Amino acid sequence: MLWLALTVLSTTSIGVILKLSEGRVKERLTMLLFNYITASGISFVLWTRTGTGFYLTKNSWTLALIAGVIFALNFFLFSLSVKRRGIALPSILMRLSAIVPIFAAIFYWDEITTFVQVIGTAGALVAAVLMSIGLRGGDLKSGILKSPAAILIIESILLLFCFGLADLSMKIFDETGIQSQKPAFFAVLFFIAAISIAVSMLTGKIVPNLKDSVCGIALGVPNLFSSYCLIAALNELPSIVVFPTVAAATVMLIILIARFIFAEEIGRAGVAGIILTIISLIAINL
Repeated sequence: MLWLALTVLSTTSIGVILKLSEGRVKERLTMLLFNYITASGISFVLWTRTGTGFYLTKNSWTLALIAGVIFALNFFLFSLSVKRRGIALPSILMRLSAIVPIFAAIFYWDEITTFVQVIGTAGALVAAVLMSIGLRGGDLKSGILKSPAAILIIESILLLFCFGLADLSMKIFDETGIQSQKPAFFAVLFFIAAISIAVSMLTGKIVPNLKDSVCGIALGVPNLFSSYCLIAALNELPSIVVFPTVAAATVMLIILIARFIFAEEIGRAGVAGIILTIISLIAINL
C-alpha cells in the first residue's frame, strides 16, 4: 500500500506544480526539458546504487525509446491542458487513462475480469465526457478559451488515450522487463524524453532561462517517482487493483485541491462525472 500512496502523492504533485508555474514560466519547453534531465539524472544515480551493470534487454531498450517520446509528448499536452482547462480535468484524465492498460491486461495478458469491471471501465469513459463539459478552470474559466462542448469532449478523450499509452508502457515493462533493470530503464526513457524536448527547442531556437529551469527541476522529482512507484506497486499487486485504486485516490485529492485552493468551477455535469468516476473505479476494483 505504501507504493500506491506514494504514486498518488507524486501524481498529484505534478498537477499542482504545473498549476503554480502558470504565469511564472516564460517558456514551457524549457521547464519540460529540465524536468526530464532531472528525472533521468535521478534514475542514473539510483542505477549506480544498485551495483548492477548498465544492461537492458533488447525489448526494454526498444520500449524505453518509444516510451520516452510518448512521455515527452504527453507532458507537453498535460502542461498545455492545465493552462487551458485548469488542474482538475487533465489530472483526473491522467488517472482515468488507467482504462487503457486495464483493457490490455484483460485482453492481452488474460487477467481475470468480470462483467461489473467491464461496465465500470465503460462508465469511466462516460465520466470523462461529463467532466469535459462540467469542470472549468484556467483559460476556460476566465473566458479566454471558448470551444464548443463537442471539441472539449474530443480533446479530453484524445488526452485520456495519450496518457493511457504512457501507463501501458509501464505495464509492458512490468510484464516483460527485469525488475533489477528498472533504474536503467527509466534513465534511458527520461533521457530520450529530454532529447525529444531539446530537439523541439532547437527547432524553435528557444534559449533556456534560469527560472524555467528551476521549475523544471522541481517538476522532475515527482515525475520520476510517480512512474517509479507505479511500477513498484504493479510488482506487488495486479494492475486491475493498482490502476483503479491510484486513480480513485488521485481523483478525490485533486478535486479537493482544485476546488478549495485554486477555486476552479465544478458544474452539475462535473459533479456527475466525478461521482461516476468513483463508482466506475470501485466497480473496476471489484
